[in-house]
Amino acid sequence: MAAAGGAAGEDARRSVRVVRFGDPSGVVLARERVRAPRGNDVVVAVTHASLGATDVLARRGGYVFQPVPGFVTGYDFVGVLESESAVSVALGLRAGMRVAGVLPRMGSHTTLLVVSPTLLVAVPDGLDPASAAVAPLDAVTAALALQLAGPAPRILIQGVSGPVGSIAAQLAERAGRTVVGTASSPVDGVATIDYRDPDWPARAVEAAGGPFGAAIDHTGSPRVAETLSPDGTLVHTAFAGRRGHERGDSLRGSARAAVARHPRERVCSVPFFVLRHRPAYRRMLSGLLADVAEGRLRSARPQTFALDEVWDAHRAAEGAEPGRKVVLELRAG
Repeated sequence: MAAAGGAAGEDARRSVRVVRFGDPSGVVLARERVRAPRGNDVVVAVTHASLGATDVLARRGGYVFQPVPGFVTGYDFVGVLESESAVSVALGLRAGMRVAGVLPRMGSHTTLLVVSPTLLVAVPDGLDPASAAVAPLDAVTAALALQLAGPAPRILIQGVSGPVGSIAAQLAERAGRTVVGTASSPVDGVATIDYRDPDWPARAVEAAGGPFGAAIDHTGSPRVAETLSPDGTLVHTAFAGRRGHERGDSLRGSARAAVARHPRERVCSVPFFVLRHRPAYRRMLSGLLADVAEGRLRSARPQTFALDEVWDAHRAAEGAEPGRKVVLELRAG
């Protein structure tokens, strides 16, 4: 598919824009102007950005935060800082440094970003950009979900073979918690229950040695409550919903969670966390990237596609195998 027309020159960028909900043919590569930095904003030349389940859901039209077409996909990114401001310098971020971040609203699948430096952290030396790119959104989601879950000694993780579930399991086990996960096949180092088993809640409780004090769930399944103790906490990282009804199911699930009394339900919203708790977000992301760089945390293995292969990247993301995540290489870095 040809790129959409637009501006040319130094102030132009290429962006992955959804112009029609549905299959990957609704995605175009748009060439468009970049707004000039305002105040303490800085410019980042994006080199790599992950493309995951949320991007696929948004492209299909099922994502709550993107109800109409016309948006640029992507939440997290890795790139090179091209300009400085007083705030970036105060944060230790100088032009030429490799940086990573998560946006409070989609838009990272572009070659140039103008952002607040408070969204950025330095990428550790020795961590290659594709490996760094798979981590920010998933790792922050996992770490924030565990915070919301509280100090429960036993925790259930739905989708433990996925990018978020895998990181959550590692962080929970590192904290000395008993972890049981659900997946379609066994996961090394984690007691794994097949979610297709009709008695999976009972089998999960049996594997843990008792009811769970917390569960992290992305499905919205009401059966998760069967695994929890009377004072347990259910943390939603997403509401998968029925195909074609994802947006409505997600809205209903979020509304239910807001008024639930048993189990206590909490919604893990990384965009809200990034928007409202910037210093805590930066500390969390910096620590997680350091863990990945130093081998204390295993993130998904990147499956890299060039920007001009974005349609193939979307198809690959729809069926990504456990332990892998699609990464767009937007420019050499």
